[in-house]
Parts: sequence; C-alpha cells; structure tokens
Amino acid sequence: MADLVGVLQLLGAGSIGGVVAQYVGAGPERRQARAAARSAMAALEEAVWSEGRQEEWGQLRSAQHAFEAAALIAGVPQEIASWYVKTRGAIYRESRRSWEQYPDPECGGGVRTVHLNALNEATVMVYLALWHPYRSKLLWQRKLKSAKTRARVAVTDSSTLSRALDDESMI
Repeated sequence: MADLVGVLQLLGAGSIGGVVAQYVGAGPERRQARAAARSAMAALEEAVWSEGRQEEWGQLRSAQHAFEAAALIAGVPQEIASWYVKTRGAIYRESRRSWEQYPDPECGGGVRTVHLNALNEATVMVYLALWHPYRSKLLWQRKLKSAKTRARVAVTDSSTLSRALDDESMI
C-alpha cells in the first residue's frame, strides 16, 4: 500500500510539474505569436485605404490572409478574426467607392467617422482576445454578437458597407 501511495505522489508531482513547466515555458512563444498578429493587423489596417490603384484588392486579400494565419496561431477565436477581416473588407469597399467619387489625394478614399467607429469594435475584440485570452474567452460570443448588431445598425445609411457586411464571400 505504501508503494502505491508513493507511485501516486510521483505521478501527481510529475503531472503538475509538466503543466507548470509548459505554461511558464510557452510564455515567450505566446508573446511572439501575439506580436506577429499585431504586425499583421497593422499591415491590414494600411491596406484598407484606397488610392485608386489596380493592385489594391490583391494587397488587401494578402494582408487579410496573413492576419488570419497570425491570429489563428495567436489563439484568437475564428469568429472574431473573421468578423475583423470582414469589417476591414467593408472599409476598403467604402474607401474605394469614395475614391472613385472623389479622386483627390487629400480627401478621396475617406470613410465617415460614424462608420469607422462602429466597425472598429472588431479591432477591440481582437485586442481583447490577444492580450487577455483567458478573460475574453468567457464573454467574447456575447460581445461579438452585440458588436455585429451595432455595426450593422450604424452602417444602414451606406449601401456599400451594408452589402459588404452581409456578403459571405468577404470572409
């Protein structure tokens, strides 16, 4: 009986030690993955603004794919990453429409602040998932649903944005 207790203690200590070592050892890797996701977000944020060039759509799609891959590695839930990518695509479409209407390097390609504020809630969701992964896991589904609702209500006066948010091919 004493041998069985000793074996169980060793197994328990080894299991706990393995979990602690894995958690502590993975810290730098998690930080690197989150930093890579942030870099991909920055590249995507730059790609959404149209200046009327032909290659913009390809650059946007490339930045979207890079972000999705980095977000997946960093542990961002798929639904949050997809919503973020969809909102960036919607901003690009509105920026492109604005550029075609006003092809001015100073003012063309802009998006109304009301629309940007509503669509940028997706950015907040990604940041929460990146920097507070355990805290965000408890509430992200409800927050994402309300962010989608607020965004769709805020963009009802823009047919370009409304179509882009409802378009399933934008993901």
